[in-house]
Amino acid sequence: MEYKTEFGIRFDKLQASPEMEIYRNLQALSASYRVFNKNYDELVYHLDHLNNPRESLFMYSSEQRENLESLIDEASRLFHNFLASAKSLVDHTRNIVKRLYSNQEFIKEYEAKLAGNIANNSVQKFVQRLRNYTQHYILPIPALQIEFAEENIEMSVRLDVEILKQWDSWGSSMSYLENLGDSLCLISLSNEYFVIVQEFYQWLTERQTQLHRSDLENLQKMKDELTS
Repeated sequence: MEYKTEFGIRFDKLQASPEMEIYRNLQALSASYRVFNKNYDELVYHLDHLNNPRESLFMYSSEQRENLESLIDEASRLFHNFLASAKSLVDHTRNIVKRLYSNQEFIKEYEAKLAGNIANNSVQKFVQRLRNYTQHYILPIPALQIEFAEENIEMSVRLDVEILKQWDSWGSSMSYLENLGDSLCLISLSNEYFVIVQEFYQWLTERQTQLHRSDLENLQKMKDELTS
């Protein structure tokens, strides 16, 4: 004997609907992108004051050793989080797209866009390798670099390229490393990678909005009926 109310039956129907499954997947993908975006924003914010070197220079003098250690420790943590969330976003997107579109025509459009804008991009490939290096080999410890050129002062947090090269699993990304010179600027790499990902996800979000407009409208109707 069942004791479910009419509300309970409608609620179960809503939760089991294809529209709700689509909604959950879209929300999960959006959440994964927000995590990546937030980690990027926090890294940029932490290092932004270095763009005003005349104000920052005194903070990291030899007499202010604690400030320097704090800068490097936090930069290491934030860069690690940025790389980790970059890989999570890649994996989550692949799985969600497979669940939603494996038997639909859109999968061809998606794969073409991925191949043209992401898959063969040297920066994207390097960031994924650097994530493997950071999470499975060793946490790279950056250093503060200060350059004096005529009347200009430039300050940046960088990784030593020669130390990175000691890892033997760079694959095709070794050529990217070799073209960097002596060091790798954390914020420059992060900025470049973020723009690539941001443009791709703007496109994907717009296409998903178009593809699922009727699904989301139907879901809203079911929610309205549930509370009416």
